[in-house]
Amino acid sequence: MGSLARLALDGNAFTSLPPDFLHGLTSLQYLTMENLPLPPWPVPDAIANCSSLDTFSASNASISGPFPAVLATLVSLRNLRLSYNNLTGGLPPELSSLIAMESLQLNNQRSDDKLSGPIDVIASMKSLKLLWIQSNKFTGPIPDLNGTQLEAFNVRDNMLTGVVPPSLTGLMSLKNVSLSNNNFQGPKPAFAAIPGQDEDSGNGFCLNSPGPCSPLTTTLLQVAEGFGYPYELAKTWKGNDPCSPAWVGIVCTSSDVSMINLSRKNLSVPKFKPSVNVLAQGNLFGQSSGSSGRGGGSDGDSSSSDSAGGGKSKPNTGMIIGIIVAVIILFACIALLVHHRKKKNVEKFRPVSTKTSPAESEMMKIQVVGANGISNGSSAFPTELYSHVSAANSSNISELFESHGMQLSVEVLLKATNNFSEDCILGRGGFGVVFKGNLNGKLVAVKRCDSGTMGTKGQEEFLAEIDVLRKVRHRHLVALLGYCTHGNERLLVYEYMSGGTLREHLCDLQQSGFIPLTWTQRMTIALDVARGIEYLHGLAQETFIHRDLKPSNILLDQDLRAKVSDFGLVKLAKDTDKSLMTRIAGTFGYLAPEYATTGKVTTKVDVYAYGVILMEMITGRKVLDDSLPDDETHLVTIFRRNILDKEKFRKFVDPTLELSAEGWTSLLEVADLARHCTAREPYQRPDMCHCVNRLSSLVDQWKPTNIDEDDYEGETSEMGLHQQLEKWRCDDFTISDSDTFGSFNVPRKYNG
Repeated sequence: MGSLARLALDGNAFTSLPPDFLHGLTSLQYLTMENLPLPPWPVPDAIANCSSLDTFSASNASISGPFPAVLATLVSLRNLRLSYNNLTGGLPPELSSLIAMESLQLNNQRSDDKLSGPIDVIASMKSLKLLWIQSNKFTGPIPDLNGTQLEAFNVRDNMLTGVVPPSLTGLMSLKNVSLSNNNFQGPKPAFAAIPGQDEDSGNGFCLNSPGPCSPLTTTLLQVAEGFGYPYELAKTWKGNDPCSPAWVGIVCTSSDVSMINLSRKNLSVPKFKPSVNVLAQGNLFGQSSGSSGRGGGSDGDSSSSDSAGGGKSKPNTGMIIGIIVAVIILFACIALLVHHRKKKNVEKFRPVSTKTSPAESEMMKIQVVGANGISNGSSAFPTELYSHVSAANSSNISELFESHGMQLSVEVLLKATNNFSEDCILGRGGFGVVFKGNLNGKLVAVKRCDSGTMGTKGQEEFLAEIDVLRKVRHRHLVALLGYCTHGNERLLVYEYMSGGTLREHLCDLQQSGFIPLTWTQRMTIALDVARGIEYLHGLAQETFIHRDLKPSNILLDQDLRAKVSDFGLVKLAKDTDKSLMTRIAGTFGYLAPEYATTGKVTTKVDVYAYGVILMEMITGRKVLDDSLPDDETHLVTIFRRNILDKEKFRKFVDPTLELSAEGWTSLLEVADLARHCTAREPYQRPDMCHCVNRLSSLVDQWKPTNIDEDDYEGETSEMGLHQQLEKWRCDDFTISDSDTFGSFNVPRKYNG
């Protein structure tokens, strides 16, 4: 197949590759083989014969071993993607010959060692526009990038060090940059092409805002630069005060540096001016790592073997003590390294920002952790009564739900969401980001939880949501279709709701672009929500309390029918009293008074939140609005005050509503229901079944139709049941040969 130019093998189920599968493809320009369940394999040397190759994409294809240096021979290569494989080791210097390279994606290697070493070679790729090498173990500083055309630069979650160079911050072609979770030092960068870009997360910049470091810090970082910004130094050489706390190797007296002691750091000889006489005898500079770092080396090493006089010497007491101290330090370093790696494993999964939507302030959220975290001000709360699957048992989650057929592979979800493309993001909040996906032709919503920030509380909510949704099924509760746990990945797959959230239809019309809901649509949505919560409270196999009912957790389909979502805070109540004591969690504005003050949660907590939602649907206002005067910021207070005066209340109603006389009457009934639902005392609030009954009488108003009684009784009163059925069949359901039902004589009235 010498003329073959394009070969795409993505997303198949191939389990092996013949060793000669690239032989003879001398005209190949485009090769993609992503998401293949192959056994570990190296990129074959035969790819060198594909000298015209422009694009090679093999993400999530089980490629293992060192980075394939053979790719450096493909001088025409412009796009290379080897993400989510098992590559190890450093980038070969031969890659500098790939001057045509425009896109290089090596991110998220899954091997334990990952890709590592310096990234100096990218400085020679002057055509490079996109660099994604995040979630690896690259070390050293960012090289001089003058003359490059970079537009996207993502190196987060590595072990990079040093000062961010002006050649990067000054790049006017730059559109996207991510430096977080490294060990960068010095001044916080300010990017000329991206004003306001904040890259402070997880680094050691000297200040919280762009600006020069102190002279002492600047001098010490110049010392570190001479050694190539070693990672061992960068871990503590952070901030703007080398003495508080003291940086490793720095000895301070009276808040000033009195000594720099960098012994036993395995440092390489820095490069000095030619006029400097370097005396390095008796050291082993660079020998432990096999490299000379950034420095030019020294001729002093040649005499190190003879420094003791050339012959064998007996060990003295000082040497023995030195060896013992070195061993102790070595074990301490190993312990610190193990601890660091565990911490990195927890924090490395940071796929996208999980900032809450501007429509819902973080200040509104309350997640009080309790005894093992931040106190909520009361130690009187007993242990949680709901026996969710504990975070400690997360490893057994597969066994719990395997029988339900809900476990999905991460490869399937990567394919469904186009590798979690930014273009597929539906929303952000809580502990993760929600993506739109296509799972075997079915649209789904994939919630990708950020295990680096979710912590123990988030892990518990992840498990709780699976535990609840596998037990409940209702047409007005969002269905869980599956889940995935893979390393640090925590993913939940739900049915897709194309209509967005209720909040977007009420308070965020300008951002969402939706048209205002009619009163009939709002009543239908309110009834749908009430039926879903009624099911949780009293019709499911157990009694569940949602605890976080709010418009952003109410999803709408294409017909604007509602389903309740987000069950991470759901609690199970005893059937005897349907209440329990718990740590407070939820969203300010929707918390019932007794829950916020005592921690006692009952089904009436959901009723209160439901009443607040009804108020938002009537007024089109947020529950808390800081842009209003102080006495009008809280919707519940101003609503209950205004409802006492019907004329004043009319001005308080959402101005986008066009109400008939009948509509105004029903609105007043719903307003009265909202008032009762938000009563201060729980016993004054109705149950959800009462809400369903009142709303259903408004939404589904049945009226009798006119029936010709003579026609009904005159002819059929004397007929038996069988005769009446036959008459109805003949009168109403005569089916011709041209009917879509074919030749089957099936009456439609009785097809189910």
